[in-house]
Amino acid sequence: SLHEDLALLRSGFPTHFTVEEEQAAFTASLMTNDPDEILGLRKDLRHFKTYTIDGASTSEIDDGLSLEVIEKTDGTRSHRFWIHIADADHWAPRYSDVFKSAMRRGTSVYLPTGGRPMFPSIMSSTMSLKARYNSRALSLGVELLPDGSIDESSIVLVPSLIRVDYRLTYDEVDDMLAEGVGYSEEWELGAMLDAAMKRRTHRIECGSNEGWIPNPIPQASVFVKPDENAADQLSISINIEASHNSGLNQTGGAMLLTNPSGSDFVKPVSQSFLLVTEMMVMAGEAVGKWKIRCDEQQKQLAEDDDIPKLGNELVFPFRSQNPPDWKSREREAIVLDSLRERNEGGGYCYAWFARRFFHPAKIGNEPLPHHGMGLDCYVQWTSPIRRLSDLQVHSAIKRYLRRERVNELMKEAREIPVGLSAGDLGCYLPEAKEDSIDEEGKIGEYILDPDQREEQIDYKANMGLVIAARPLQRKSQAYWTYEYVRRRIESTPDEVVFECMVLGCVDSDRDQYSIYVHELGLEHRYLSERGTLKLGQTIWLKVASVYPRMELLTFTMASRKQG
Repeated sequence: SLHEDLALLRSGFPTHFTVEEEQAAFTASLMTNDPDEILGLRKDLRHFKTYTIDGASTSEIDDGLSLEVIEKTDGTRSHRFWIHIADADHWAPRYSDVFKSAMRRGTSVYLPTGGRPMFPSIMSSTMSLKARYNSRALSLGVELLPDGSIDESSIVLVPSLIRVDYRLTYDEVDDMLAEGVGYSEEWELGAMLDAAMKRRTHRIECGSNEGWIPNPIPQASVFVKPDENAADQLSISINIEASHNSGLNQTGGAMLLTNPSGSDFVKPVSQSFLLVTEMMVMAGEAVGKWKIRCDEQQKQLAEDDDIPKLGNELVFPFRSQNPPDWKSREREAIVLDSLRERNEGGGYCYAWFARRFFHPAKIGNEPLPHHGMGLDCYVQWTSPIRRLSDLQVHSAIKRYLRRERVNELMKEAREIPVGLSAGDLGCYLPEAKEDSIDEEGKIGEYILDPDQREEQIDYKANMGLVIAARPLQRKSQAYWTYEYVRRRIESTPDEVVFECMVLGCVDSDRDQYSIYVHELGLEHRYLSERGTLKLGQTIWLKVASVYPRMELLTFTMASRKQG
Protein backbone atom coordinates (compact mmCIF):
# COMPACT_ATOMS: atom_id res chain seq x y z
CA SER A 1 0.00 0.00 0.00
CA LEU A 2 0.96 3.68 -0.24
CA HIS A 3 2.11 3.85 3.39
CA GLU A 4 3.29 0.26 3.88
CA ASP A 5 5.58 0.19 6.94
CA LEU A 6 8.74 -1.14 5.31
CA ALA A 7 10.74 -0.92 8.53
CA LEU A 8 8.22 -3.20 10.21
CA LEU A 9 8.33 -5.72 7.38
CA ARG A 10 12.14 -5.72 7.30
CA SER A 11 12.39 -6.15 11.07
CA GLY A 12 10.93 -9.64 11.05
CA PHE A 13 8.66 -8.71 13.93
CA PRO A 14 5.43 -10.79 13.75
CA THR A 15 2.65 -8.61 12.37
CA HIS A 16 -0.26 -10.92 13.18
CA PHE A 17 -1.24 -13.90 15.32
CA THR A 18 -1.79 -17.31 13.83
CA VAL A 19 -5.11 -19.13 14.12
CA GLU A 20 -3.47 -21.48 16.62
CA GLU A 21 -2.25 -18.55 18.75
CA GLU A 22 -5.71 -16.96 18.73
CA GLN A 23 -7.30 -20.26 19.72
CA ALA A 24 -4.79 -20.79 22.53
CA ALA A 25 -5.54 -17.29 23.84
CA PHE A 26 -9.30 -17.92 23.74
CA THR A 27 -8.89 -21.21 25.63
CA ALA A 28 -6.64 -19.56 28.23
CA SER A 29 -9.17 -16.75 28.77
CA LEU A 30 -11.62 -19.38 30.08
CA MET A 31 -9.11 -20.87 32.55
CA THR A 32 -10.42 -21.31 36.11
CA ASN A 33 -7.51 -23.13 37.78
CA ASP A 34 -5.63 -20.78 40.13
CA PRO A 35 -2.50 -22.16 41.87
CA ASP A 36 -2.28 -19.08 44.08
CA GLU A 37 -5.83 -19.53 45.31
CA ILE A 38 -5.23 -23.25 45.87
CA LEU A 39 -2.27 -22.40 48.12
CA GLY A 40 -4.16 -19.65 49.95
CA LEU A 41 -1.85 -16.94 48.60
CA ARG A 42 -4.36 -14.79 46.71
CA LYS A 43 -5.69 -12.00 48.95
CA ASP A 44 -9.06 -10.38 48.45
CA LEU A 45 -8.41 -6.62 48.13
CA ARG A 46 -11.72 -5.70 46.56
CA HIS A 47 -12.57 -3.55 49.57
CA PHE A 48 -9.92 -1.01 48.47
CA LYS A 49 -11.03 1.84 46.25
CA THR A 50 -8.93 1.29 43.15
CA TYR A 51 -8.17 3.70 40.31
CA THR A 52 -6.63 3.12 36.91
CA ILE A 53 -5.14 6.19 35.20
CA ASP A 54 -4.15 5.91 31.54
CA GLY A 55 -4.39 7.64 28.19
CA ALA A 56 -7.86 7.82 26.68
CA SER A 57 -6.95 5.36 23.92
CA THR A 58 -5.13 2.84 26.14
CA SER A 59 -6.50 -0.69 25.80
CA GLU A 60 -3.87 -2.66 27.76
CA ILE A 61 -4.59 -1.49 31.32
CA ASP A 62 -1.96 -3.18 33.42
CA ASP A 63 -1.71 -1.04 36.57
CA GLY A 64 -4.05 0.35 39.24
CA LEU A 65 -3.61 2.34 42.44
CA SER A 66 -5.17 2.23 45.91
CA LEU A 67 -4.57 3.91 49.24
CA GLU A 68 -5.00 2.11 52.57
CA VAL A 69 -5.28 3.98 55.87
CA ILE A 70 -3.27 2.19 58.58
CA GLU A 71 -4.43 2.69 62.17
CA LYS A 72 -1.34 2.49 64.39
CA THR A 73 -1.21 1.34 68.03
CA ASP A 74 -0.30 4.84 69.22
CA GLY A 75 -3.52 6.22 67.76
CA THR A 76 -1.90 7.83 64.71
CA ARG A 77 -2.60 7.00 61.07
CA SER A 78 -0.37 6.39 58.11
CA HIS A 79 -0.93 5.62 54.45
CA ARG A 80 0.01 2.44 52.65
CA PHE A 81 0.12 2.85 48.88
CA TRP A 82 -0.90 -0.12 46.79
CA ILE A 83 0.26 -0.64 43.23
CA HIS A 84 -1.77 -3.38 41.53
CA ILE A 85 -0.27 -4.92 38.39
CA ALA A 86 -2.30 -7.19 36.12
CA ASP A 87 -1.52 -10.82 36.96
CA ALA A 88 -0.52 -11.76 33.42
CA ASP A 89 1.32 -14.83 34.69
CA HIS A 90 -2.00 -16.31 35.83
CA TRP A 91 -3.31 -16.28 32.26
CA ALA A 92 0.01 -16.98 30.54
CA PRO A 93 2.04 -19.31 32.81
CA ARG A 94 5.49 -20.25 31.56
CA TYR A 95 4.49 -23.69 30.32
CA SER A 96 1.52 -22.41 28.28
CA ASP A 97 1.10 -21.84 24.55
CA VAL A 98 0.11 -18.24 25.29
CA PHE A 99 3.46 -17.64 27.00
CA LYS A 100 5.27 -19.15 24.01
CA SER A 101 3.36 -16.72 21.78
CA ALA A 102 4.64 -13.80 23.90
CA MET A 103 8.16 -15.24 23.74
CA ARG A 104 8.05 -15.04 19.94
CA ARG A 105 7.50 -11.28 20.18
CA GLY A 106 9.29 -10.14 23.32
CA THR A 107 7.42 -6.84 23.50
CA SER A 108 4.46 -4.90 22.21
CA VAL A 109 5.44 -2.43 19.50
CA TYR A 110 3.74 0.96 19.38
CA LEU A 111 3.64 2.68 16.01
CA PRO A 112 1.81 5.84 14.89
CA THR A 113 -0.65 3.65 12.99
CA GLY A 114 -1.41 1.53 16.07
CA GLY A 115 0.07 -1.10 18.34
CA ARG A 116 1.38 -4.56 17.54
CA PRO A 117 0.61 -6.28 20.85
CA MET A 118 2.54 -9.06 22.55
CA PHE A 119 -0.69 -10.96 23.23
CA PRO A 120 -3.80 -11.53 21.10
CA SER A 121 -6.50 -8.95 21.87
CA ILE A 122 -8.76 -11.41 23.73
CA MET A 123 -5.85 -12.24 26.04
CA SER A 124 -4.75 -8.67 26.73
CA SER A 125 -8.39 -7.75 27.37
CA THR A 126 -8.78 -10.64 29.81
CA MET A 127 -5.58 -9.66 31.64
CA SER A 128 -6.42 -5.93 31.80
CA LEU A 129 -7.72 -4.31 34.97
CA LYS A 130 -11.16 -3.32 33.71
CA ALA A 131 -13.54 -1.10 35.67
CA ARG A 132 -16.27 -2.80 37.72
CA TYR A 133 -14.88 -6.29 37.07
CA ASN A 134 -13.06 -8.62 39.43
CA SER A 135 -9.45 -8.81 38.26
CA ARG A 136 -6.49 -10.88 39.31
CA ALA A 137 -3.43 -8.81 40.12
CA LEU A 138 -0.02 -8.92 41.72
CA SER A 139 -0.27 -6.21 44.38
CA LEU A 140 2.52 -4.37 46.16
CA GLY A 141 1.86 -2.33 49.30
CA VAL A 142 4.40 0.12 50.66
CA GLU A 143 4.67 2.94 53.19
CA LEU A 144 6.97 5.94 53.01
CA LEU A 145 9.29 7.44 55.58
CA PRO A 146 9.13 11.22 56.21
CA ASP A 147 11.95 11.91 53.74
CA GLY A 148 10.13 10.11 50.90
CA SER A 149 12.24 6.95 51.04
CA ILE A 150 10.63 3.52 51.27
CA ASP A 151 9.99 1.94 54.66
CA GLU A 152 11.50 -1.42 53.77
CA SER A 153 9.78 -3.21 56.66
CA SER A 154 6.37 -2.20 55.25
CA ILE A 155 6.70 -3.88 51.84
CA VAL A 156 3.97 -6.43 51.08
CA LEU A 157 3.75 -8.36 47.81
CA VAL A 158 0.80 -10.69 47.21
CA PRO A 159 -1.27 -12.21 44.41
CA SER A 160 -4.64 -10.52 44.78
CA LEU A 161 -8.20 -10.11 43.62
CA ILE A 162 -9.16 -6.47 43.05
CA ARG A 163 -12.06 -4.51 41.61
CA VAL A 164 -11.36 -1.26 39.78
CA ASP A 165 -13.82 1.45 40.85
CA TYR A 166 -12.71 4.22 38.50
CA ARG A 167 -11.18 4.00 35.03
CA LEU A 168 -9.79 7.52 34.62
CA THR A 169 -7.72 9.33 32.01
CA TYR A 170 -4.78 11.62 32.76
CA ASP A 171 -6.85 14.64 31.70
CA GLU A 172 -9.74 13.66 33.96
CA VAL A 173 -7.47 13.30 36.99
CA ASP A 174 -5.81 16.63 36.22
CA ASP A 175 -9.23 18.26 36.16
CA MET A 176 -10.25 16.57 39.43
CA LEU A 177 -7.09 17.80 41.13
CA ALA A 178 -7.38 21.32 39.69
CA GLU A 179 -11.04 21.62 40.70
CA GLY A 180 -10.51 20.26 44.22
CA VAL A 181 -12.40 16.99 43.75
CA GLY A 182 -9.11 15.15 44.19
CA TYR A 183 -8.83 16.59 47.69
CA SER A 184 -12.44 16.11 48.81
CA GLU A 185 -14.68 13.35 47.41
CA GLU A 186 -11.69 11.57 45.87
CA TRP A 187 -9.16 12.66 48.47
CA GLU A 188 -7.11 9.53 47.84
CA LEU A 189 -5.92 11.04 44.54
CA GLY A 190 -4.63 14.13 46.33
CA ALA A 191 -2.93 12.03 48.99
CA MET A 192 -1.24 9.90 46.32
CA LEU A 193 -0.11 13.04 44.49
CA ASP A 194 1.41 14.40 47.72
CA ALA A 195 3.29 11.12 48.14
CA ALA A 196 4.42 11.26 44.50
CA MET A 197 5.76 14.79 44.99
CA LYS A 198 7.60 13.64 48.10
CA ARG A 199 9.05 10.73 46.13
CA ARG A 200 10.14 13.02 43.27
CA THR A 201 11.87 15.35 45.73
CA HIS A 202 13.60 12.39 47.38
CA ARG A 203 14.86 11.05 44.05
CA ILE A 204 16.12 14.49 43.01
CA GLU A 205 18.04 14.73 46.29
CA CYS A 206 19.56 11.33 45.42
CA GLY A 207 20.80 12.69 42.08
CA SER A 208 18.08 11.70 39.59
CA ASN A 209 17.92 13.20 36.10
CA GLU A 210 14.91 15.31 37.04
CA GLY A 211 17.21 17.28 39.34
CA TRP A 212 20.26 17.86 37.22
CA ILE A 213 18.33 18.25 33.94
CA PRO A 214 15.48 20.50 35.09
CA ASN A 215 14.16 21.43 31.64
CA PRO A 216 14.26 18.41 29.29
CA ILE A 217 13.70 18.75 25.56
CA PRO A 218 10.05 17.90 24.79
CA GLN A 219 9.42 14.84 22.66
CA ALA A 220 6.71 14.21 20.08
CA SER A 221 4.25 11.36 19.71
CA VAL A 222 2.73 10.92 16.25
CA PHE A 223 -0.76 9.47 15.76
CA VAL A 224 -2.28 8.27 12.49
CA LYS A 225 -6.02 7.68 12.42
CA PRO A 226 -8.64 6.86 9.78
CA ASP A 227 -10.13 9.95 8.16
CA GLU A 228 -12.62 9.57 5.33
CA ASN A 229 -12.07 13.20 4.32
CA ALA A 230 -8.35 12.70 3.66
CA ALA A 231 -7.11 11.74 0.20
CA ASP A 232 -5.53 8.56 1.54
CA GLN A 233 -8.17 8.11 4.29
CA LEU A 234 -5.63 8.91 7.01
CA SER A 235 -5.00 11.93 9.22
CA ILE A 236 -1.81 12.72 11.14
CA SER A 237 -1.55 14.54 14.47
CA ILE A 238 1.47 15.36 16.63
CA ASN A 239 1.38 15.61 20.41
CA ILE A 240 4.42 17.21 22.07
CA GLU A 241 5.07 16.66 25.76
CA ALA A 242 7.83 17.26 28.28
CA SER A 243 8.62 14.52 30.78
CA HIS A 244 9.06 16.86 33.74
CA ASN A 245 9.65 20.48 34.69
CA SER A 246 12.24 21.04 37.40
CA GLY A 247 10.83 18.03 39.21
CA LEU A 248 7.43 19.72 39.51
CA ASN A 249 4.34 19.17 37.41
CA GLN A 250 1.96 22.11 37.30
CA THR A 251 -1.46 22.57 35.74
CA GLY A 252 -4.44 24.86 36.01
CA GLY A 253 -3.57 28.42 37.01
CA ALA A 254 -0.08 27.47 38.10
CA MET A 255 3.13 27.72 36.12
CA LEU A 256 2.87 26.09 32.67
CA LEU A 257 5.76 24.70 30.69
CA THR A 258 6.10 26.18 27.20
CA ASN A 259 9.12 26.28 24.98
CA PRO A 260 11.66 28.99 25.76
CA SER A 261 10.73 31.12 22.76
CA GLY A 262 7.19 31.47 24.03
CA SER A 263 5.56 29.35 21.32
CA ASP A 264 2.79 27.21 22.72
CA PHE A 265 3.42 23.81 21.13
CA VAL A 266 4.35 21.93 24.30
CA LYS A 267 1.56 20.39 26.31
CA PRO A 268 1.88 21.24 30.04
CA VAL A 269 3.21 18.40 32.15
CA SER A 270 0.35 16.98 34.16
CA GLN A 271 0.07 16.21 37.85
CA SER A 272 -1.61 12.91 37.08
CA PHE A 273 1.36 11.84 34.94
CA LEU A 274 3.71 12.62 37.81
CA LEU A 275 1.46 10.66 40.17
CA VAL A 276 1.46 7.51 38.03
CA THR A 277 5.13 7.80 37.08
CA GLU A 278 6.33 8.07 40.66
CA MET A 279 4.10 5.24 41.86
CA MET A 280 5.45 2.94 39.14
CA VAL A 281 9.06 3.96 39.87
CA MET A 282 8.42 3.35 43.58
CA ALA A 283 7.06 -0.11 42.73
CA GLY A 284 10.24 -0.89 40.81
CA GLU A 285 12.45 0.11 43.72
CA ALA A 286 10.25 -1.56 46.34
CA VAL A 287 10.18 -4.94 44.60
CA GLY A 288 13.97 -4.85 44.39
CA LYS A 289 14.20 -4.18 48.13
CA TRP A 290 11.66 -6.95 48.73
CA LYS A 291 13.93 -9.35 46.84
CA ILE A 292 16.90 -8.39 49.02
CA ARG A 293 14.79 -9.09 52.12
CA CYS A 294 13.76 -12.47 50.68
CA ASP A 295 17.42 -13.40 50.13
CA GLU A 296 18.16 -12.72 53.79
CA GLN A 297 15.23 -14.88 54.87
CA GLN A 298 16.34 -17.75 52.64
CA LYS A 299 19.85 -17.64 54.13
CA GLN A 300 18.36 -18.08 57.59
CA LEU A 301 16.15 -20.97 56.46
CA ALA A 302 19.09 -22.71 54.77
CA GLU A 303 20.80 -23.07 58.15
CA ASP A 304 18.10 -25.52 59.32
CA ASP A 305 18.95 -28.80 57.60
CA ASP A 306 16.38 -30.87 59.48
CA ILE A 307 13.36 -29.38 57.72
CA PRO A 308 12.40 -30.75 54.27
CA LYS A 309 12.26 -27.90 51.80
CA LEU A 310 12.44 -26.91 48.19
CA GLY A 311 15.28 -24.79 46.93
CA ASN A 312 13.95 -21.25 46.55
CA GLU A 313 16.36 -18.92 44.82
CA LEU A 314 14.95 -15.65 43.53
CA VAL A 315 16.72 -14.00 40.60
CA PHE A 316 15.74 -10.58 39.20
CA PRO A 317 17.01 -8.52 36.24
CA PHE A 318 18.08 -5.43 38.17
CA ARG A 319 18.58 -2.32 36.05
CA SER A 320 21.44 -0.03 37.07
CA GLN A 321 23.27 3.01 35.76
CA ASN A 322 26.63 4.46 36.71
CA PRO A 323 26.90 8.16 37.61
CA PRO A 324 28.49 10.59 35.12
CA ASP A 325 32.27 10.43 34.91
CA TRP A 326 33.11 14.08 35.51
CA LYS A 327 36.84 13.59 36.12
CA SER A 328 37.78 12.03 32.76
CA ARG A 329 35.65 14.58 30.88
CA GLU A 330 36.63 17.66 32.83
CA ARG A 331 36.70 20.07 29.86
CA GLU A 332 33.22 19.01 28.74
CA ALA A 333 32.00 19.31 32.33
CA ILE A 334 33.15 22.95 32.35
CA VAL A 335 31.16 23.58 29.16
CA LEU A 336 28.13 21.94 30.74
CA ASP A 337 28.37 24.14 33.83
CA SER A 338 28.63 27.19 31.58
CA LEU A 339 25.47 26.18 29.68
CA ARG A 340 23.63 25.74 32.95
CA GLU A 341 24.69 29.13 34.25
CA ARG A 342 23.82 30.94 31.02
CA ASN A 343 20.56 28.98 30.63
CA GLU A 344 20.98 28.97 26.86
CA GLY A 345 17.73 28.17 25.09
CA GLY A 346 15.85 28.07 28.37
CA GLY A 347 17.83 25.00 29.41
CA TYR A 348 17.38 23.00 26.20
CA CYS A 349 21.02 23.45 25.15
CA TYR A 350 22.16 22.23 28.55
CA ALA A 351 19.83 19.21 28.31
CA TRP A 352 21.14 18.37 24.83
CA PHE A 353 24.81 18.63 25.85
CA ALA A 354 24.27 16.68 29.09
CA ARG A 355 23.33 13.51 27.21
CA ARG A 356 26.97 12.76 26.43
CA PHE A 357 27.50 12.12 30.13
CA PHE A 358 24.80 9.46 30.36
CA HIS A 359 25.94 5.90 30.78
CA PRO A 360 23.75 3.20 29.26
CA ALA A 361 21.60 1.25 31.68
CA LYS A 362 22.89 -2.22 32.53
CA ILE A 363 20.96 -5.34 33.47
CA GLY A 364 22.36 -7.82 35.98
CA ASN A 365 21.49 -10.06 38.91
CA GLU A 366 22.97 -7.77 41.56
CA PRO A 367 20.98 -4.88 43.10
CA LEU A 368 23.10 -1.88 42.10
CA PRO A 369 22.16 1.84 42.15
CA HIS A 370 20.46 3.47 39.18
CA HIS A 371 21.90 6.97 39.12
CA GLY A 372 19.58 8.44 36.51
CA MET A 373 16.55 7.46 38.59
CA GLY A 374 18.11 8.27 41.96
CA LEU A 375 17.40 4.76 43.28
CA ASP A 376 19.34 2.18 45.31
CA CYS A 377 17.96 -0.58 43.08
CA TYR A 378 15.33 -0.94 40.38
CA VAL A 379 13.43 -3.76 38.67
CA GLN A 380 10.98 -3.34 35.78
CA TRP A 381 7.84 -5.38 36.41
CA THR A 382 4.81 -3.07 36.00
CA SER A 383 4.02 -3.80 32.32
CA PRO A 384 3.64 -7.59 31.98
CA ILE A 385 1.05 -7.28 29.20
CA ARG A 386 3.48 -5.27 27.07
CA ARG A 387 6.99 -6.50 28.01
CA LEU A 388 8.19 -10.09 28.18
CA SER A 389 10.87 -9.24 30.75
CA ASP A 390 8.21 -7.86 33.12
CA LEU A 391 6.10 -11.00 32.61
CA GLN A 392 9.14 -13.10 33.47
CA VAL A 393 9.64 -11.16 36.71
CA HIS A 394 6.02 -11.95 37.57
CA SER A 395 6.76 -15.62 36.94
CA ALA A 396 9.77 -15.48 39.27
CA ILE A 397 7.79 -13.75 42.03
CA LYS A 398 4.84 -16.12 41.80
CA ARG A 399 7.01 -19.24 41.81
CA TYR A 400 9.00 -17.93 44.77
CA LEU A 401 5.83 -17.29 46.78
CA ARG A 402 4.41 -20.71 45.89
CA ARG A 403 7.58 -22.57 46.83
CA GLU A 404 7.72 -20.60 50.06
CA ARG A 405 4.16 -21.67 50.84
CA VAL A 406 4.89 -25.33 50.00
CA ASN A 407 7.91 -25.20 52.31
CA GLU A 408 5.65 -23.90 55.10
CA LEU A 409 3.23 -26.78 54.51
CA MET A 410 6.06 -29.32 54.67
CA LYS A 411 7.42 -27.74 57.84
CA GLU A 412 3.95 -28.22 59.37
CA ALA A 413 3.85 -31.80 57.99
CA ARG A 414 0.73 -31.00 55.98
CA GLU A 415 -0.41 -32.34 52.64
CA ILE A 416 0.39 -30.45 49.43
CA PRO A 417 -2.96 -29.37 47.89
CA VAL A 418 -4.27 -31.13 44.81
CA GLY A 419 -4.30 -29.06 41.61
CA LEU A 420 -0.69 -27.90 41.58
CA SER A 421 1.87 -28.86 38.95
CA ALA A 422 5.64 -28.80 38.72
CA GLY A 423 5.27 -25.96 36.22
CA ASP A 424 3.48 -23.86 38.84
CA LEU A 425 6.48 -24.16 41.16
CA GLY A 426 9.26 -24.22 38.59
CA CYS A 427 10.65 -27.34 40.25
CA TYR A 428 9.77 -30.88 41.31
CA LEU A 429 6.38 -31.11 43.03
CA PRO A 430 6.82 -32.79 46.45
CA GLU A 431 4.68 -35.80 47.28
CA ALA A 432 3.85 -37.51 50.56
CA LYS A 433 5.75 -40.78 50.86
CA GLU A 434 3.45 -43.77 50.83
CA ASP A 435 2.45 -45.01 54.31
CA SER A 436 4.01 -41.90 55.97
CA ILE A 437 0.74 -40.23 57.01
CA ASP A 438 -0.21 -40.71 60.67
CA GLU A 439 -3.67 -40.84 62.25
CA GLU A 440 -3.80 -37.03 62.61
CA GLY A 441 -3.04 -36.57 58.91
CA LYS A 442 0.53 -35.45 59.56
CA ILE A 443 3.04 -36.43 56.90
CA GLY A 444 6.21 -38.05 58.12
CA GLU A 445 8.23 -37.93 54.93
CA TYR A 446 8.09 -36.25 51.51
CA ILE A 447 9.55 -37.35 48.20
CA LEU A 448 11.79 -34.52 46.96
CA ASP A 449 14.07 -34.01 43.99
CA PRO A 450 17.51 -34.98 45.35
CA ASP A 451 19.21 -32.51 43.00
CA GLN A 452 16.96 -29.61 44.10
CA ARG A 453 16.70 -28.41 40.51
CA GLU A 454 14.84 -25.18 39.77
CA GLU A 455 13.96 -23.93 36.32
CA GLN A 456 16.13 -20.91 35.60
CA ILE A 457 14.46 -17.94 33.96
CA ASP A 458 16.43 -16.47 31.07
CA TYR A 459 15.71 -12.74 31.21
CA LYS A 460 17.74 -12.18 28.05
CA ALA A 461 15.50 -14.45 26.00
CA ASN A 462 14.50 -12.77 22.73
CA MET A 463 16.14 -9.54 23.86
CA GLY A 464 17.12 -9.06 20.22
CA LEU A 465 13.47 -8.46 19.33
CA VAL A 466 13.16 -5.88 22.11
CA ILE A 467 16.28 -4.09 20.91
CA ALA A 468 15.06 -4.22 17.29
CA ALA A 469 11.70 -2.72 18.29
CA ARG A 470 13.27 0.59 19.35
CA PRO A 471 14.70 1.67 15.96
CA LEU A 472 11.57 0.28 14.33
CA GLN A 473 9.41 2.63 16.38
CA ARG A 474 11.76 5.56 15.69
CA LYS A 475 11.75 4.93 11.94
CA SER A 476 7.98 4.69 11.81
CA GLN A 477 7.59 7.91 13.78
CA ALA A 478 10.11 9.67 11.51
CA TYR A 479 8.24 8.53 8.40
CA TRP A 480 4.91 9.91 9.60
CA THR A 481 6.51 13.12 10.87
CA TYR A 482 8.01 13.71 7.43
CA GLU A 483 4.69 12.79 5.80
CA TYR A 484 3.03 15.39 8.04
CA VAL A 485 5.52 17.99 6.77
CA ARG A 486 4.99 16.92 3.15
CA ARG A 487 1.24 17.38 3.52
CA ARG A 488 1.70 20.80 5.08
CA ILE A 489 3.69 21.92 2.05
CA GLU A 490 1.26 20.32 -0.40
CA SER A 491 -1.77 21.97 1.22
CA THR A 492 -0.69 25.59 0.73
CA PRO A 493 0.98 27.71 -1.96
CA ASP A 494 2.60 29.78 0.78
CA GLU A 495 6.00 29.15 2.25
CA VAL A 496 5.72 26.77 5.24
CA VAL A 497 8.01 28.06 7.96
CA PHE A 498 9.11 26.38 11.17
CA GLU A 499 10.45 28.06 14.29
CA CYS A 500 13.62 26.29 15.40
CA MET A 501 16.18 26.53 18.18
CA VAL A 502 19.91 25.88 17.88
CA LEU A 503 20.75 23.19 20.48
CA GLY A 504 24.44 22.72 19.79
CA CYS A 505 27.20 22.34 17.23
CA VAL A 506 27.73 18.84 15.84
CA ASP A 507 30.55 19.58 13.37
CA SER A 508 32.19 23.03 13.50
CA ASP A 509 34.17 22.44 10.28
CA ARG A 510 30.94 21.99 8.30
CA ASP A 511 28.81 24.37 10.39
CA GLN A 512 26.48 21.50 11.17
CA TYR A 513 24.13 22.01 14.11
CA SER A 514 21.56 20.11 16.06
CA ILE A 515 18.29 22.05 15.99
CA TYR A 516 14.94 21.61 17.67
CA VAL A 517 11.82 22.17 15.55
CA HIS A 518 9.20 23.28 18.07
CA GLU A 519 6.06 22.51 16.10
CA LEU A 520 7.23 18.99 15.26
CA GLY A 521 8.89 18.13 18.59
CA LEU A 522 11.80 17.10 16.38
CA GLU A 523 15.55 17.18 16.91
CA HIS A 524 17.28 17.38 13.55
CA ARG A 525 20.59 18.16 11.84
CA TYR A 526 21.01 21.42 9.91
CA LEU A 527 23.90 22.71 7.78
CA SER A 528 24.06 26.44 8.47
CA GLU A 529 23.97 28.79 5.50
CA ARG A 530 24.99 31.68 7.76
CA GLY A 531 28.15 30.15 9.15
CA THR A 532 28.43 30.13 12.92
CA LEU A 533 25.19 30.11 14.89
CA LYS A 534 24.67 31.00 18.53
CA LEU A 535 23.53 28.35 20.98
CA GLY A 536 19.89 28.86 21.95
CA GLN A 537 19.34 31.12 18.95
CA THR A 538 15.92 31.10 17.31
CA ILE A 539 16.02 30.60 13.55
CA TRP A 540 13.20 30.34 11.01
CA LEU A 541 13.56 27.58 8.46
CA LYS A 542 11.58 26.31 5.52
CA VAL A 543 11.71 22.84 4.04
CA ALA A 544 14.22 22.40 1.24
CA SER A 545 13.24 18.79 0.53
CA VAL A 546 11.18 16.07 2.16
CA TYR A 547 10.95 12.45 1.06
CA PRO A 548 9.30 10.35 3.80
CA ARG A 549 10.04 7.00 2.19
CA MET A 550 13.76 7.90 1.94
CA GLU A 551 13.77 9.26 5.52
CA LEU A 552 14.99 12.57 4.13
CA LEU A 553 14.16 16.03 5.47
CA THR A 554 16.34 19.09 4.87
CA PHE A 555 15.85 22.73 5.79
CA THR A 556 16.98 26.06 4.41
CA MET A 557 16.67 29.64 5.65
CA ALA A 558 13.17 31.09 5.37
CA SER A 559 12.46 34.49 3.83
CA ARG A 560 10.04 35.40 6.60
CA LYS A 561 8.97 34.44 10.07
CA GLN A 562 5.85 32.44 10.69
CA GLY A 563 2.77 34.60 11.01
